[in-house]
Amino acid sequence: MVVSIVRWCILVFTLIFAIVVLGISGHLIAVRPTDYWRFAALAVAVSSLTILTFPVILIVNTFMVRDQDISAERILGEAGWITIMWILWLATAANATHATRVHFFSGGCSFFSGYSNKICNEFRVVEAFSYIIFIVLLGYMIGLMVYEFTRDQPQGDPARQTANVEAAAPVTTSTGGTDPKVRPGIGG
Repeated sequence: MVVSIVRWCILVFTLIFAIVVLGISGHLIAVRPTDYWRFAALAVAVSSLTILTFPVILIVNTFMVRDQDISAERILGEAGWITIMWILWLATAANATHATRVHFFSGGCSFFSGYSNKICNEFRVVEAFSYIIFIVLLGYMIGLMVYEFTRDQPQGDPARQTANVEAAAPVTTSTGGTDPKVRPGIGG
């Protein structure tokens, strides 16, 4: 139950921020359609990918899976996709930071007036929101991995699991030692 609530909160939060980044980056591309800023194109692509895939994760995990039925493969698959997304968001944030530093000096937005000030602030908004999304997704991925590796696995019949453990145990001989050649189910 807790995993579902945390998943909903984080993915919806990320989705809202991705919509903001998509809008601002789209405006930055519209300002210069022939010679657009490359970080804005990357931001549009990454935010579009986020907007297309995160609702799918939410829908599948909400309507098709119960908390106690979440398989390790599903969690690891989600963690893998989240890892790809935080890497893309980090690349977007780093490119926005580089573009901001190249086109405007540090703290330079306050020295510009009018349209240049607006563009400078839009650079910084894309940069800030991309870093926030990166940090949130990185933390969520780490949390997913911790959850996966620390949760109990109540799968299957306990008697069958005990039988599997007993079958894997070494066979003792009459002298009290173990005979590595004789194993149940393996040649003996």
